[in-house]
Amino acid sequence: MLNYLLSVTPVNVGDYVLASWLGMMPTTFALVYVGTTLKDLSDVTDGWNGVSTTHWVFIALGFGISVILMACITKVAKASLDKAVAENAEIEGILSPSMLSIGADSSLDLRKPLIVRIDSDRLR
Repeated sequence: MLNYLLSVTPVNVGDYVLASWLGMMPTTFALVYVGTTLKDLSDVTDGWNGVSTTHWVFIALGFGISVILMACITKVAKASLDKAVAENAEIEGILSPSMLSIGADSSLDLRKPLIVRIDSDRLR
């Protein structure tokens, strides 16, 4: 849905690709890290007798650092979002839901494209 809506905005394709790539990288890194950690955990549990204390310490340390980093990133992201919302709260009436002409039609055909119209007269 976001891709369809961004296609009608004046966002440059290069800027969109760069922002999408930067936005997806943290999740990609986190998923790769979880996957490799689960493989390491699988390797560890495969041979319970050969596990050293150092190996368990590194696994626990990696998990602890991951939890701390996720908490810090969440805190920073929430603070940035709250700041952006507070800065934009001063600007009233830029785009409200009443400007979107969305009709509630009970005979909705899902094969037709979704069209969202913004009344440009209300933006001024």
